[in-house]
Formats: sequence, structure tokens, C-alpha cells
Amino acid sequence: MTSLPIDRLQFEHAFERDADLADYPQLVFLDRQTGDVLWIYEDDENASMEAGIPHEENAELRHRVESEPHRFLEIPGFDHGDHHDLLREFLNSDWTHDQEARTQADDAYTGSIGRWKRSVSDSVVHAFHAFHEHRIGQMAEVFLREHSLEPQWK
Repeated sequence: MTSLPIDRLQFEHAFERDADLADYPQLVFLDRQTGDVLWIYEDDENASMEAGIPHEENAELRHRVESEPHRFLEIPGFDHGDHHDLLREFLNSDWTHDQEARTQADDAYTGSIGRWKRSVSDSVVHAFHAFHEHRIGQMAEVFLREHSLEPQWK
């Protein structure tokens, strides 16, 4: 197991991104030597149009990853269903002992996370966000350890 300093916020942002809904598809990699998180647009022109990154810079990063595949670990992101799975996991957890709040939160979920958030109280949304943040951290650590990396979060 290799110990690696990794910026927790950057990694978790990349790890939990909704990869299948991106307007401009990006691949995200973790540099196994430095711990850097690299975002690379699949299309160089999109890098320039969306983020103002020169297409040459994007192409250079992509070439670097392609030329040293053993050095870089792709961070796959979530598909849209994974986000719904996290909400269902939250609803099935013991996030509250208040049966009325639990029932209202369960009943409010009809397949849309945004609609659910608008239908429940702020305290329920806050509880979900705390649960979500904790679970993303756990899942990110499992993912890294499955790839023989021990994160040293910074």
C-alpha cells in the first residue's frame, strides 16, 4: 500500500461528480506519484470553450496520461443512479429517531432528488448533506485502498 498526500476536497469533488450528465465530458485522473487530481476534457476544443484552458494544454495533459498509464488512476465519478442510491441509503439509515420526520422524508422521495430537497425541511436536507459528505469520504477511501493507495488527506 502506497501512502499518498491527496487534497481531500479536490478528490472527493472528482469522485462524486455526476459523470454521465456532463455537458462537456471530462476524464479525471489521480497522479499516483504526486497525489494531484487532473481534469482533462475529452475534446480539446471543449477545454477552451468551457474553461478557457488552451486546447494545447489539455492535449498535453491527455498525452501525459496516455504515455504513462501506470502512473495515473482514473477516477470514474458517479452515474446519476449512484446519487439516487445515496439518497435511498440515507432514507434507510437511522438519521433520525423522529418517526414522523422519517415518514415525511420517505414519502417525499418520488425519484427526483431536487424535488425531494424542496419538499422536506431544511433540517432534513442538512442531515442528508452531512450523511452524503460522510459516505462520499468513506467510499473514496475504499476506492483508493482497492487501488493500493492509502490517502494522507490534506
